[in-house]
Amino acid sequence: MTPLPNIHRRSFLLASSALVLAGCVRQTQNSTTLRIGISQAPDALDPAQGQFAAAALLYKQLYTPLTNYSADGGLAPGLADLWTLSEDGLHWTFSLRENLVWSDGAPITAHDIVHTVRRMLDPNSLYADAGDFFLLENAEAVLAGDIPVTALGVAAINPHTVRFRFIQPLGVFPDLMREFYPAPAHILSDPDSQWPLPPFFVGSGPYLLEKANQQELTLVRNPLAPDPARISSLYVTVVADAATRARMVRAGDLDLIEDPPANQIASLQTQTQVFVRGWSAPRLVYLKVNHQHRALFDIRVRLALNMVVDRVFITDELYAGSAQPAFGILPNLHTDTSDLAARIETAKQLLADAGFADGLTISLLHSGEFRERVAVILAQNWKQIGVTCHLQASDAQGLYAFIEAGEFALALASFDRGLKRENWRLIEPFASDGFAANFNWSNPRYDRAVAKARAEANPEERAEASTEAADIIHEDAAIIPLVFEKKFWLANPRIGGFSKMVPPDQWRFLTWN
Repeated sequence: MTPLPNIHRRSFLLASSALVLAGCVRQTQNSTTLRIGISQAPDALDPAQGQFAAAALLYKQLYTPLTNYSADGGLAPGLADLWTLSEDGLHWTFSLRENLVWSDGAPITAHDIVHTVRRMLDPNSLYADAGDFFLLENAEAVLAGDIPVTALGVAAINPHTVRFRFIQPLGVFPDLMREFYPAPAHILSDPDSQWPLPPFFVGSGPYLLEKANQQELTLVRNPLAPDPARISSLYVTVVADAATRARMVRAGDLDLIEDPPANQIASLQTQTQVFVRGWSAPRLVYLKVNHQHRALFDIRVRLALNMVVDRVFITDELYAGSAQPAFGILPNLHTDTSDLAARIETAKQLLADAGFADGLTISLLHSGEFRERVAVILAQNWKQIGVTCHLQASDAQGLYAFIEAGEFALALASFDRGLKRENWRLIEPFASDGFAANFNWSNPRYDRAVAKARAEANPEERAEASTEAADIIHEDAAIIPLVFEKKFWLANPRIGGFSKMVPPDQWRFLTWN
């Protein structure tokens, strides 16, 4: 396989599913390779560059983070096995595990951690999780390019200890470090290095990158990893179409795929040649509401639209058990069991009070296919209160371009927090500096609640602050939540090692039965 020409973000875009299908090889009887189909191409193999969920999935296999996810999604040792917080809450100190080495045998030291933080927060970096370090001493000025990265509040106390200094308490910092992936400083010191492409890849994760081209990747077990993998090799390919991915597992061309079609889950669960694995997951489908729209800036209009959405019908008829209704941004916090007919009358009155007694016309942007079916139901719901909804289709990339430009009224959106399952992770995206805060709404009370949740080291107080934030965005009808989609993987029945708590994003736990 021909290696990719460079490691810059966007250069690592794999080919279409048609090309992938041509390259897929049927498993031989004695092969131990696990063949995995993913829905989207990673945009980079360098954690300082990648921003796609597919890239984050690959990082979990190729790198060991500072702390890690346990098999059930909790907090576990990564490169560090001990972390302590100072009495004033402003210093976190991490101690590295003994005898850590990179895959080329060089020792992993605190210097690698410091070097990676500086590299990630360089103003020229595209690091997706830079927000995790915003409270690090001098981070704001460094990101603005005002002072050098060497001024960041991170230092190697000795070869095995690193200390982070913050301007405010950040109690969740060890949890954040589960997706911070240190890179080999001794490799990156060479300006001509072609890392992380093979054959130059050096890592610390359970797998090493052996081959990569425009269609597929091959990963092999890293014998020097602190947490070794159980399966010796992986073949990873991108198949964009969900139905095609499912057919390939049924045909024996793949062993494990993410996100089989939602409308096929019930049927797939009856088949013996495949095994459907499902998890409740933080995957929120919701409507972004443009708060600068001439009508939608009025809370009465937003409340009316939210009030008559028939989430139970959407869940039962479209998702057929593969989702649960979302009345708020946290599962099971807000519910509405009132009579639909009564809600319709209340919504009509709200619209009349807002000056729309004669009706309202709005547009709804969606990304087509299954999302279009959801949009059609929403338009039917709103028709009952005199709202005419024009549906506008776009591909996913175009949809988010319209959103970023503010050229929408309502937009059907979603996000998947992956293994970031805690409630404080679900409220983060809608804070003023959150990745989903692109619908012209902000609330200082909401931002304070999010900041409080992140600052708290006490889980109970953190949960209380998360609930407060969820209540604020709910009361303001800032967005219109629809459903929480479940996460499904379709597997060869011979694969074991699945957790009952979280999806198999960490392939090191998987086994052949």
